[in-house]
Amino acid sequence: MAAMIRIASLVAFLAVVAALVFVPGVSPSRLATKQAGELLTATLTVPGPDGKDVERPLWKDILESRAVVTELDENGLEARVLRVGGAGFLTDIRREGEGYDFLWPSEVAKSVVRELRSIVEEEKLDISIEAYKKPDPDGFTVLADVKEDTYRLTATIGRSPGEEFLGSREVPRKRVSKLSLLPPLVAIFFAILLRRPIIALFSGVWVGAFLVRWLAGESAATAPLGGFKDVFTKYLGEQLKSQARTEIILFVVFMLAMVGILTRAGGIRGIMNSIAGLARDARKTQIATWLMGLTIFFDDYANTILVGSTMRPLADKYRVAREKLAYIVDSTAAPVAGVSILSTWIAFEVSTFSAQLPDAGLGANQGYAIFLQTLPFRFYCWFTLIFVGMIVLSGRDFGPMLTAERRARSGKLLRDGATPLVGKAATELEAREGVEPRATTALLPLAVFVFTTLGTIIYTGCKGLGVFAEKGSEAAAKLELLSPLQFATGILYEGSGETPLMYGAIAGFVVAAILALLRGLGAGEILMAALNSLKAMGVAIVILYLAWMVGAACSDLSTAAYLSATLTEAIPYMLLPVILFLLAGLIAFSTGSSWSTMTILLPLVIGLAYDIGFAGTPEGFDPRTFGLGLMVISIGAVLEGAIFGDHCSPISDTTVMSSIACASDHVDHVRTQAPYALLTMFVALFVGYLPVTFFQLPWWIALLAGSAVLWGFLMLKGKRADVA
Repeated sequence: MAAMIRIASLVAFLAVVAALVFVPGVSPSRLATKQAGELLTATLTVPGPDGKDVERPLWKDILESRAVVTELDENGLEARVLRVGGAGFLTDIRREGEGYDFLWPSEVAKSVVRELRSIVEEEKLDISIEAYKKPDPDGFTVLADVKEDTYRLTATIGRSPGEEFLGSREVPRKRVSKLSLLPPLVAIFFAILLRRPIIALFSGVWVGAFLVRWLAGESAATAPLGGFKDVFTKYLGEQLKSQARTEIILFVVFMLAMVGILTRAGGIRGIMNSIAGLARDARKTQIATWLMGLTIFFDDYANTILVGSTMRPLADKYRVAREKLAYIVDSTAAPVAGVSILSTWIAFEVSTFSAQLPDAGLGANQGYAIFLQTLPFRFYCWFTLIFVGMIVLSGRDFGPMLTAERRARSGKLLRDGATPLVGKAATELEAREGVEPRATTALLPLAVFVFTTLGTIIYTGCKGLGVFAEKGSEAAAKLELLSPLQFATGILYEGSGETPLMYGAIAGFVVAAILALLRGLGAGEILMAALNSLKAMGVAIVILYLAWMVGAACSDLSTAAYLSATLTEAIPYMLLPVILFLLAGLIAFSTGSSWSTMTILLPLVIGLAYDIGFAGTPEGFDPRTFGLGLMVISIGAVLEGAIFGDHCSPISDTTVMSSIACASDHVDHVRTQAPYALLTMFVALFVGYLPVTFFQLPWWIALLAGSAVLWGFLMLKGKRADVA
């Protein structure tokens, strides 16, 4: 079965590659217009205030000039504004017979505005960047001059270049081609072929590093060795130096260590026992399992093992099919952790796309704010959680699951000839012998984690909004104009980031260790409990860093710019989320890894989705707002497609762990779960993503309509397993 899946996946993947090969090439000049903004960070060595030379980027020449003006906004408050008054584009790299496209200058202006907005966000500058709409003699003008080997960007004030010179930078021209797609494609290919994510991702980074050197003019004979060196000295080095990356790793480490201590101290078992006390028959046992899955929101692995191993004896007692138990457990693991704002997933999910947010004119520090905006569009996860609830509350099933449930009610928990997966993983996470399970032992550290995280977010957000500013100051005046909703979202925006999660995880870990000591565990035993929960963490960290490195290599190759230029006119905006969902589902199904899928696709999606949305904006909508909206929906579609593919894949770790924890035959688990997952997927696509993007249907109507469709289908096709 696994071999057939691998072959089918490779065939589908190669078909996608073939389609990309035959996509018409993009004009080098058009590609160059999308790279204009990159030159704003190009530096020039100038004397510093202390006489020492410093590197000064072009954006400082612009943002520290008189081009930034102070005006009164609609509330009568002073506001600093920078307007793009015009743009020019000169090119010596047009193809033979290619005419001059008069839209190229506006593409240059868009690229520059996008990068300036990102810089303003990163530097926390109180400057509003207004895009080029019409000639403005008081605005600043950019002139992009592209030659065969160089790219120069010049900024002046006024319509005529040279009226008042602000600055200019020249860099070697970056050659962008179809080859920029190779790093993610190589990673996908080896992931499907070998099912070894470390080898697959490393290959993608190495190919990217080689291409960066080769496209810059280095010999093909020496570029592979130089690229191999860059993998470690450049790409790995950059990630290791990143404070944000370090905070993400520390957050996950302390969260997992805390779960290990709470398990050993009897806290997790106490929570499980409290909920399990509600189970009195087959239906209530399934409801209790569903509620447990919703409760363990902080990690999918902990959810799978704890819920499955805890509820299996009760499910057996009340004759619930092992396949049904595995479905409930599997469907409340990744979907819950994936949409939880306080889980081991959120930092990872945000890290996969935050570095690329400048491609849409946003700051890389806005990742968590964007993640929160994607939550209403996480249709597959929401529909999956809702559908599981409908099934357990109604007692209805259909298809192979109905057959399995009726067999179980007659006394056969497994089909004849089934091979249940029972291993140590199902029983490893146990409280120490003699320790009484208490829910409070786990609830207190988890509460500390939640409140520390929220407290840090609120404090940092209030500080960023100016809550602590002096009365009468400009910041205090602006604060008074905010509505309650704007104030709340502003706090979340200003306070979001990796740091609050890291502080929360550390605080929760410390409290968990103290409670474990008070319950009689020794320091050595507490340490071992924490370390045991981190046994597989080494491989996960390597995968995480490699994924970030693939994204960095794609950034150097302008992969997103190439995709954007290629597909902006080829894909209608209303189909983009559907295509991304299906592509992510295919990759995750083939590789068995939702995380690897996210890391491969999300870095490519930000700029692509924004540009397609911007270019296809319907009449009556603001192009920037519409582009950002499509980007948010597309991020949600990739995250959901990855979770769907992982959910259906027989080689997914969580799918296998569900079979182990529930002692189910693995093939039977996959076979009975597939119809439910596919139904939910179709509803997510055709009642969720398509209406929302095609008709701009409000997300809450899509959720209500999708839930109604699922309920109607269940009432029409579903039957009760209990036979009178």
